[in-house]
Amino acid sequence: MRAKISRLGIGFTLAALTLAAGEQSQEADSQVMIAAISRAALVGGLGPSALSKPGTVNVEPLAFLTSSGNWRSIPCKPGNGEGCKEFEREYLRKRHTYTVISADGMGTTIHALPVTLTECFGYNGDGTYSGGRIRNSAIAASSADFFDNADAPNRVSPSQASAIRKSLRPLVPKRLDSTEDLRLMTLQLEGMDLLVVQRAYGDNIDPTNFTRKYIFMIGRFDQGQFHVLHRKNNMEDEEERVLGTIRMKNGREFLITTVADPESQFFRIYGIRDGKLVVVFSGGGSSC
Repeated sequence: MRAKISRLGIGFTLAALTLAAGEQSQEADSQVMIAAISRAALVGGLGPSALSKPGTVNVEPLAFLTSSGNWRSIPCKPGNGEGCKEFEREYLRKRHTYTVISADGMGTTIHALPVTLTECFGYNGDGTYSGGRIRNSAIAASSADFFDNADAPNRVSPSQASAIRKSLRPLVPKRLDSTEDLRLMTLQLEGMDLLVVQRAYGDNIDPTNFTRKYIFMIGRFDQGQFHVLHRKNNMEDEEERVLGTIRMKNGREFLITTVADPESQFFRIYGIRDGKLVVVFSGGGSSC
């Protein structure tokens, strides 16, 4: 009998310890809402758009991010009507305050107004900002506790751009396409030096020249050669552009972009895994 009681007691003790460990793990991996901020009419609108007046922005919830650096989808996407209704009721129809965690506007407070879900499952809305200056686009969080100061992607200097454009000529589409209006940006993610090559509607593209393609590549420039690490496949009617980078206190760093085509908009998030550049999250946005 004593042996049975002892084993039973041990079982209860192990169960209690397991439950406690699970509760501590959940507390340690708490999450915040990440939102994309833009002074354009829409965060991911396809086509040219004038900037809003200072003090006003467009706000779009993007995804949840845990304290350990894991991304979790918002429970609203086409085909999940109940999830969208609940998200609208419990989150979108309330006012929210975010803090900018990307370099553009770091520390600025965002005041997001209530939003009604659109027929295309969109949930971007209007907001205002105070305590800082936002030039174009930014990334914000419902709490800044997990985050450290982030570095902004840097435009390549004219002297460097010439050599880079020359290395890109074999990679851009042919038929009179050009490397001259490509936006070139350098950034560093977790110690890896990267070069972003981008052409979107806002990158001096000529809307009357249909030979221009919408290009987005990430790679490394070494000894006069551009080595592609990631390349967007659809160059006809899908644009991808950088919104910003963020840095967590645990050392994780992410590049966040918005992707848009005539019928949908979503986000891609790039990070480093086992020393390699990968897409760590793709989702959010809207779709008809």
